[in-house]
Parts: sequence; C-alpha cells; structure tokens
Amino acid sequence: MSVAVRPAVVADVPALLDLYQQLSGGLSPDPPLTVAEAEAKFAGIAADPDRTVLVATVDGVVAATVDLLIVRPSLTHGGRPWAAVENVVVDDRHHRRGVGRALMKEAARRAREADCHRLQLLSSQRRTEAHAFYRAIGMDASPQGFRLFLE
Repeated sequence: MSVAVRPAVVADVPALLDLYQQLSGGLSPDPPLTVAEAEAKFAGIAADPDRTVLVATVDGVVAATVDLLIVRPSLTHGGRPWAAVENVVVDDRHHRRGVGRALMKEAARRAREADCHRLQLLSSQRRTEAHAFYRAIGMDASPQGFRLFLE
C-alpha cells in the first residue's frame, strides 16, 4: 500500500464529495453540492493562498481529505499565525491503515512551515472514534476542540 499526500486538484472534486457524504453520514440538513457547483466553489478555495484542501491517496486513489486554513495576521503570539483544519475524513475502507496519520502529519508540517503557533480543529461530540485518533497523533483535547501546539 502506497500512501501519498498532496494538494487536491479539481479532478478530485467527485472523490471529495463522496468523502464528505461519509463525514456527514447523511445527517446534514443541506443538500449535497452537484459536481459542477463543487468545482466552482473549489476554484475559489484553490485561489486562496492561505487555504489548501489536501488529499491522501492510496495507490493513486483518493482515500482521505482535510481542509487546512492558515489564519493571519495575528495580534498575539508575536504576530504568528495559527492554523485550523476542517472536514477531516478518511474513507471507511482505510481506517487504521496510517492514511489519516499521514494526512494530519502533512497538515501540521505545512502549518509549521507557515510559522503557525498552533493547529486547531473542532469536532462533533458524537465522533468519539475521531477523538481517539486526534489524541493518538498528539493533539490535546480542549473545550473548543483539539489543538496541537507547534512550538
């Protein structure tokens, strides 16, 4: 099994939509975007230099994703930015195979490269399996979600 992590491209949008369906579990009150709608929105995301949708591929097939946002400027921590991750999802078929770990490692690397002082995410209380994963990769739980201090 070969895992690679890279920025998403527009051709990944259908796979991303499939992953987001797994993430929501059909519980989202919003209808899913069509591929055309998602491609148009992806163009805006891709144009933002402080935002990157990352994908992890297994043997060339998209198996996981995370949305990384660098928040700057900051008036705290010496002006250093901070990073947030959202929409962390690993295809059910690839749980416990190192795919999510590789994805989050790359997100943290990019946040460190941007001189961020922390990487933060929010997670629904019902996602207890995900919480165990975040703790296992070194993130600290807080009332606001999970954080990884990068200093």
